[in-house]
Amino acid sequence: MKKLFIVMMLVSGMAAVQSANAQVNINVNIGNQPQWGPHGYNQVRYYYLPEINAYYDVYNRTYIYQDRRSWVTVRQLPRQFANINLYNTYKVVINTPNPWRDNIAHRNRYDRYRYDHTQVSIRDYAYRSNKRDKGTYDRVNRNKDYAHDRGGNRRY
Repeated sequence: MKKLFIVMMLVSGMAAVQSANAQVNINVNIGNQPQWGPHGYNQVRYYYLPEINAYYDVYNRTYIYQDRRSWVTVRQLPRQFANINLYNTYKVVINTPNPWRDNIAHRNRYDRYRYDHTQVSIRDYAYRSNKRDKGTYDRVNRNKDYAHDRGGNRRY
């Protein structure tokens, strides 16, 4: 009887013990940026979009915008922003937590970029780089002064 009691205690003790689970969470932002993001940034947490006064969370792939007095998080922009082309609108990289808390400062500081469409996106930079590698005409640099070869032809 004593042996049975000890065996039962061991079995119930083993059932009560939980296995230890190690959990490691590493956020690497390589290749995680949207193709409409600005070229030249390795680490990005948020983009501020001055044209619509909204934020994009790169890690969660969500937009954060103000709806009346509260900030709303959504996967897709609502219809009121349907005419925004994210590839040519200006994006400001912000790497602080909860940037919408400083929205007034961001609006004041970056409002001048509201209709600035000169920023090159990741997609467009890759496209232009591939075109240059093939020796074809780059429409963005058409007004640049190029070096010419002996025959008077432009060298790219």
